[in-house]
Amino acid sequence: MTRWTRIRGLQTRTVASVMLTAGVMVAVPAAAHAAPATAVTIQFDDGNADVFQWVSTLSNHGFGATFYVNSGTIGTAGKLTWAELTTLSQAGSEIASHTVGHVDLKKLKLADARFQVCQDRVNLAAHGFQPESFAYPFSDINSTVETQVVQYCGDNSGRTSFGVNDRTVFAETIPPVDPYATRTPADPKQGTTVATIEGYVTSAEHNGGGWVQLTFHHICSGCDAYSITPTDMQSLLDWLSAQVTSGAVAVETTEQVVGGTYKPPFCC
Repeated sequence: MTRWTRIRGLQTRTVASVMLTAGVMVAVPAAAHAAPATAVTIQFDDGNADVFQWVSTLSNHGFGATFYVNSGTIGTAGKLTWAELTTLSQAGSEIASHTVGHVDLKKLKLADARFQVCQDRVNLAAHGFQPESFAYPFSDINSTVETQVVQYCGDNSGRTSFGVNDRTVFAETIPPVDPYATRTPADPKQGTTVATIEGYVTSAEHNGGGWVQLTFHHICSGCDAYSITPTDMQSLLDWLSAQVTSGAVAVETTEQVVGGTYKPPFCC
């Protein structure tokens, strides 16, 4: 018989055949529509204030995003406020951890690194959020940072900013090969075309699917090297919406893709 297994919003066919009963072969209809094999997560790093204006556009498309923020900079110049983070969360986005002060964890002593990650989760939880996902500042990691810091502090995943090259690796797997070192395409920068970003998604679609994490820092016209223009962001979101409508992809937050049990924060 035909059976479907659901994995974090995705469905994959695990058995596809016919049923043999009393020597009679009986065809069993396949499911009419399979859920997409490709999941896309829209991510914003560093809590920059210029991304907040997109909360309505994301909501209008039915998209939740994952915002990796540094709790020690919330409310400072050029950064999101706690009230804005609440609005984003209420609109369906995930508020996730990125250390207290955007520091390179690999360069710190173990106790200091744990403070940066564990206290970040404590700070976010104190404002009503449930941080489960983490992104490494500068993507500088090793096994100690993965297991003795991020996993120790209670996050369910840790994201890098490398590993998908569209030559040998076209997407992160679902579930990830290593949930504490999830792989992504290169972060879009000034000059990265919408076609290039769309290509990250279609390459995954054409090579068996998987998880594509699209990481942005600023939405502005030339304000930062790691920025995308408002026109290009609108074009990308419209294109993703069409991909969702066609059944090619699902747009989900990091937590929705990775899953896992929420662990109450502590420090340190």
